[in-house]
Amino acid sequence: MSVSEWNIGYSVLSEPLRAWKIGNSGECIHFYGGFHGDEPEGVSLALTLKDYLIQNAQKFPNKTLIVVPIANPDGFKNQTRVNAHKVDLNRNFPTKDWTPKASQSKYYPGPKPGSEPEVQAFINLIEESNPSKIISFHSIINHQINYDGPARELAHAMAKHNGYPVTEDIGYPTPGSLGNYAGREKKIAMITYELPEKISPTQAWKESLEALLEAIQFAL
Repeated sequence: MSVSEWNIGYSVLSEPLRAWKIGNSGECIHFYGGFHGDEPEGVSLALTLKDYLIQNAQKFPNKTLIVVPIANPDGFKNQTRVNAHKVDLNRNFPTKDWTPKASQSKYYPGPKPGSEPEVQAFINLIEESNPSKIISFHSIINHQINYDGPARELAHAMAKHNGYPVTEDIGYPTPGSLGNYAGREKKIAMITYELPEKISPTQAWKESLEALLEAIQFAL
């Protein structure tokens, strides 16, 4: 089983967006962490998952698994939700519902859709590798498995392993989000995996491993 590492692009401050690919055939599945730099729980889970997949690559024949643990390295370094341009990357995707308006500054969507280099890198990655599923790790007070696009059954299958609530609506508008871009518009099975805020890395892994293995093996 092949394992490769490369940069899918660079942040505003020229930090690399590191990606790992485990396997090189069959169904392609993406895992992302850290679109919001102040949500370290998702970064930790993505890094642990990356190491696990590399160590157990032989368990996943006929899969191409791509992990990008830190989608917003500048924000992660500074512990801010937004990137170095003060843009919420999860409001900057070029969706039909993108709007220049933001209810709060932390949701600033940027000067135009797809303006940020980090978002451009993920758009290119999605176009080039054509994933059937995307799981993006976040954290929130009300932990949940939120889905967009053709992912309802996948979300419920994952939830059977940890009891996380399944939601179609996260509770507030998310114009320009990855969920809208990949799930609703590109019809990719899109999961926004919301961990509990301040959960320990050990507990997050304990609660998530079986759900993530389910996501890998689940037949759409």
